[in-house]
Amino acid sequence: MEYLNKNRFLLFLIFLLGQISLRPFIINPGIGELYGTINFTLILLSGMYAFGKERNFLRFASTFFLITIALNWFQYFGTFGNFLNAIQPLFTAPVLILLTAMTLRSIQAARRVDQNVIFGVICGYVLIGYSGAFMAMAISWSYPGAYNISGVMNYFEAIYYSFVTMTTLGYGDISPGIPQSKSLAILLSIVGPMYVAIIVALMVGKFASGKKSE
Repeated sequence: MEYLNKNRFLLFLIFLLGQISLRPFIINPGIGELYGTINFTLILLSGMYAFGKERNFLRFASTFFLITIALNWFQYFGTFGNFLNAIQPLFTAPVLILLTAMTLRSIQAARRVDQNVIFGVICGYVLIGYSGAFMAMAISWSYPGAYNISGVMNYFEAIYYSFVTMTTLGYGDISPGIPQSKSLAILLSIVGPMYVAIIVALMVGKFASGKKSE
């Protein structure tokens, strides 16, 4: 427990990566959906735990987190049908963006580069990908034909598209077809590399200042 308190981003990172790395290998759709719902709940709870010392943040954000968790479970049980499928991504994306902003704030406030900062850096990058995924799903539900796929974009397609776009890989198997989805693609392709450039500069600066103070 003491180790997690010192490295509070580690638990957050484990659940973030678990959503990407494990869920696609669960063959049974029902079990995969249940795992994804539980894991996403744990992502939000571990995110709140990571910022447990930020009292003002918790007072402001805890209600939004709990609503997002509830919407996630309502969607799993099929409550409200397609209406919730369109609303849930719109509500989830701002929560993830808020987590990203708090992660960056925590990294910037750190006095030296340690394990917790490194875990936080990775969490921030993954959170950008998740935020882009939920925005892509919201666009797909709101604008039929926004992407060159049949029907609406599912969860893993959105995750895949977001990370492929923000890393500028651009495989082209999923591509935007309307101005709204193209605008998101531009945004992700700017934010992804910019995050890496800013974080590298920030980490080098903190490492150098730490060396000087020794």
